[in-house]
Amino acid sequence: MAEGEVEATQDGEAREKVNDTLSRLDATEITRAISAFARENPHVALAAAAGLGFLLGGGLTPRVLGRLGTLASRSYVKSTLAQAVESILNEQARPQSQLGSSP
Repeated sequence: MAEGEVEATQDGEAREKVNDTLSRLDATEITRAISAFARENPHVALAAAAGLGFLLGGGLTPRVLGRLGTLASRSYVKSTLAQAVESILNEQARPQSQLGSSP
């Protein structure tokens, strides 16, 4: 079998699996499950609804995505650098006699 035929077969099988799973879902059962979750976790449900409304309302523009990416990157770099500096300082603070011995 050629590579393209294998991919087409896998895609067809994946579609069948998704369609089979979707056909077994019951809308009333899903509604009950979501309602129960919202009653147990009202703050999470409100946050999810607000986020979904923001996304569907077109609030996720490329400019907003760029700012979110920049914010996430800064936070990651800041925490990574802090951990690296802390580990270097801990190694330097450790007495020389402990460096050669195993714990």
